[in-house]
Amino acid sequence: MQIQSKHILTMLVVAGISVAAFPAKAATITAGDVLLGFRATSGTGSTSNLIVNLGQADTIFRNATSNISSVANIGSLLTSTFGAGWDTRSDLFWGAVANANSASGDPAIDGDPGATNYYTKAQTSLNPGIKTSTAANINSSTSRVAISNNIQGLNTTFAAATGTNSVVIPSSGGTTWSSSITASNFGVGSAIEASNANGIDATGLDLYRILDSNTDASPSQTVGVPNWEGTFTISNTGVVGFSVNAVPEPSRAVLAALGLGGLLLRRRRRSQKA
Repeated sequence: MQIQSKHILTMLVVAGISVAAFPAKAATITAGDVLLGFRATSGTGSTSNLIVNLGQADTIFRNATSNISSVANIGSLLTSTFGAGWDTRSDLFWGAVANANSASGDPAIDGDPGATNYYTKAQTSLNPGIKTSTAANINSSTSRVAISNNIQGLNTTFAAATGTNSVVIPSSGGTTWSSSITASNFGVGSAIEASNANGIDATGLDLYRILDSNTDASPSQTVGVPNWEGTFTISNTGVVGFSVNAVPEPSRAVLAALGLGGLLLRRRRRSQKA
């Protein structure tokens, strides 16, 4: 007969054993997951980083063919970490990175060869699903591997932290989101975060994929040249979305109109020939 969990807890308390003595569960992360990081440069939450796992870069965001209205809803996390007015703060920054394997030349994982990196750039003007930022080429393999190693360092920190798909860690000490940004933005060399005087809900993050090799890459692209994948957005309630430049499917009314127009054109041509 199985003992119910609440009975187990009662037995532990009676025996004088603290439930807190058991190790907390480490956060869940799989190689290649996109980590979305938040940091504040002053005020509430300035000593903490919020990091959220958005899932696999290659299967969810790479070459996405449709928009994702809600990747995650993290409003309560943002409020508890950065205060009730997080959405209007100009000193709150966010960005995202992903890497599955930092070793150059290693076999591809789901079409991403070793040292394939994903990172964001702030949109110059908010326009979800349209690339408005510019990501510079990373021409050196040494630099691409360094970026990969930095992202892997954050992955390790995330995996060791207490949580599930999100963690709140100190902004200093070890490899944190803040320290990785300080290290030349994970080694990218230019800013990968966004902020705005009107709050981060007025910003967009363009996601880029950059290859270190085309061996077994799927899809392939020019090595060292960032390829735009789509745009992350966040609402003032904390809903993270992802938009792509997808061509909408024509409605039946439009298709019918096009068919009717073609039919009338053919009849006109026939009458002219007659």
